Amino acid sequence: MNTQGKAYINPSLFDTGPVVFFKWGARPVADDLWPVQYVSDNIAELTGYTASTFLEKKQAYSDLVHPDDLESLLRDFSQVIDSDTSRITHNDYRLCHRDGHYIWVTGVTMIHRADTGAPEGFSGYLVDVSVSREQWQSCQDDSEQRYRQLFKRSRVVELLLDPESGDLVDANEAACRFYGYSYEQFTSLNASDINVMSEEEIAQAMVEAEKEKRNHFVFRHKLASGEVRDVEVYSGPVELHGQKLLYSIVHDITSRLEAEREREKLSNALDQSGSSVMLTDAEYRIEYVNWQFCQVSGFSPDEVIGRHVDFLSAGRTSPEVRRQLAATLGQGKPWHGELLCRRKNGELFWQSMSISPIACAKGEIEGFVAVGEDLTAQRETDRKIQQLAFFDPITGLGNRQFLLDNLDEFFAESEASGFEGQTVLVFIDLDDFKRVNDSLGHSVGDRLIKTAAHRLKVVVSDSDVLVRLGGDEFAIMHYTNSREKLNDWLDQLCYQFNRTVKLGPHTINAFASIGVAFLPQDATDTTEALRNAELAMYKAKQQTGSSCHFFSQELNQQAQKRMDLEVRLRKAMQHDQLELYYQPKVCLKKQNIVGVEALIRWNDPERGLIPPLDFIPFAEETGLILPISYWVLETACKQVVNWQQTGRMPIKIAINLSARQFQDPGFVSQVETVLQHTGVDPKWVELEITESMLMESMDDMLPVLHELKRLGVSLAIDDFGTGYSSLAYLKQMPIDVLKVDRAFVKDLPHGQNDCAITRTIIVLAQQLGLSVVAEGIEQIEQAEFLTNSGCDIGQGFLYSRPLTLMDLEEKLSRPLPG
Repeated sequence: MNTQGKAYINPSLFDTGPVVFFKWGARPVADDLWPVQYVSDNIAELTGYTASTFLEKKQAYSDLVHPDDLESLLRDFSQVIDSDTSRITHNDYRLCHRDGHYIWVTGVTMIHRADTGAPEGFSGYLVDVSVSREQWQSCQDDSEQRYRQLFKRSRVVELLLDPESGDLVDANEAACRFYGYSYEQFTSLNASDINVMSEEEIAQAMVEAEKEKRNHFVFRHKLASGEVRDVEVYSGPVELHGQKLLYSIVHDITSRLEAEREREKLSNALDQSGSSVMLTDAEYRIEYVNWQFCQVSGFSPDEVIGRHVDFLSAGRTSPEVRRQLAATLGQGKPWHGELLCRRKNGELFWQSMSISPIACAKGEIEGFVAVGEDLTAQRETDRKIQQLAFFDPITGLGNRQFLLDNLDEFFAESEASGFEGQTVLVFIDLDDFKRVNDSLGHSVGDRLIKTAAHRLKVVVSDSDVLVRLGGDEFAIMHYTNSREKLNDWLDQLCYQFNRTVKLGPHTINAFASIGVAFLPQDATDTTEALRNAELAMYKAKQQTGSSCHFFSQELNQQAQKRMDLEVRLRKAMQHDQLELYYQPKVCLKKQNIVGVEALIRWNDPERGLIPPLDFIPFAEETGLILPISYWVLETACKQVVNWQQTGRMPIKIAINLSARQFQDPGFVSQVETVLQHTGVDPKWVELEITESMLMESMDDMLPVLHELKRLGVSLAIDDFGTGYSSLAYLKQMPIDVLKVDRAFVKDLPHGQNDCAITRTIIVLAQQLGLSVVAEGIEQIEQAEFLTNSGCDIGQGFLYSRPLTLMDLEEKLSRPLPG
């Protein structure tokens, strides 16, 4: 039977009872007219021969037929083969028992045909009617009374019906008891009085019996009480006193069908369960498995039923777990846990198992039920979560959290054991990664990161911890037993980053800055270890090429100073300790002030006036430059408006921009907000950008410059000539002013190269329609040279140092010295 999706039912249930099932071949084999292909085991009770005797061709079925009856049987088979019928109802015939006497049998045979109509075989059933025939013969020979006594004596429900009318002609006492009628009442009924099925249902039952190759029918009979019972009816023709009747044996199968339906319902419920279910006997031999078990394990029910459950085990369950499981179940208690199991294909998988004992009414354990959940998907999900939580998706290395956990574990163990071995934390930062990422694209940047990870894997050992912290930063926890070996290892590490990297058509240098901190000597906890290794890395970054630097207390002191500086600078912003100084710009021809450059100063109450070079680079690194730059822009714009409101003639004010501001996506809108909020006329505002800033990311800055120009402000390139500006870019930029760097002005008019460069810048600006401002003018000879070369505006100590607002306003009120 098909075991997929169904509970297992043992076919031996059908090998007992009064009815013998046969299947014969349609073609004779040697002298065997009907070679037996299948016969139920109860053939031995009927003929004395076992089923294997027929199946192994040791005994031909046709040889057992009485010679006087053989011709009639052959005629029956010949007629059904030549006609379009599929069913033969035989007259009673005799079979030779193994002990030599003959028995009378009756039966029905069905023919099976191929699509062409040719016979493929026969199946049918036999019923021993020897006793019944003796009864009838006895009745005929002796008396009706003798027949009645023999018929009534049978414990099987037996009926005689008129096949034409369906009237019940006779019934034994067992039939009367079963149906609940007296003999007179029962023999006055028709078959339709007890069979509650409609003609269509009866016809369907016959079709199903033929389809399932059954030699009996399943009907529903009504008793005198009105109760309806399910019955199996085996029928065959007999002749009594010359009258052809239908002899029927009736078996009550109501309880069996109810049990089967309950079993089917339970089986369906278990099959629809998402859990694997297995039933075993008390010796752990499998008796039942559901559909989900088959899906998960790959085994069919036939492959596991009857086998010990141990064959499903992966063989890796510890003896302790096995003892605990056996002890728990032996006490009649359920066991819950996880077991490693084996699929049919050999694959191992984890299952969450709940195993419970099944006890009988006496309390004795009769078996066990095991319910399992395949943990494969959950384990895979856990693995992916673990991967996301502790590993970098680009390189496959551990991530920052993975390192933090290892460092926490290291410090916990070192504190407990007093560990003093040489363990180092190495902090690695790729130099110029941002430039590669911005200029060549993120895909090339990712390839560089993967290449760096691959090179790092070459030098680490299995005991090391290698992670990607994020961006272009990596870290290694390295274990060594000597300083000499550590130095050799660090040399190998630096060598990996002194080699060029080929990324498609691009060949680039992949230098790295490497910081090293000894653990636990240089740090007492995870946070301090990372900070100190990073400090050492920043020190290494000040050198050229791939270089390495060890952490020292000096670095720690510098870091402390930087932290102190950041705290004080934030405090200065909050307490108005920042102020603007203004350096005048002078028209070289007319010698009058035409503008100023706003310069920030920090007036520290403890240390006095702090120049910009002492805090602006630090502000750039920490990001504090953004709020500082916003304050400078807003303060300068307010001052221009104040001059207008107080009746002074406004002058243009130049304000330096930071590279950080251009990285802020809200920068242009902030400038626009300041212009609108202060009410300043944008024509009096000039924003200065250094040439080096432009060269770092020209493609990104061009759109921003055009947006700023749209606001109405002037734009100037500061320190022009110190970078490597492309003329193609220069003509695209919405620039109004070029500022000649003080480095070229310093040696004028004596330095020939400086003179040539300065004149070239001035001519270039004039050709592009730009104004020229020369910075750092300190001598009259410099001013005269610049004036004669066509420079428009000068700025420097010759005219004025940066002034406070009060000093500037005083200077504006009087003419410059001639």
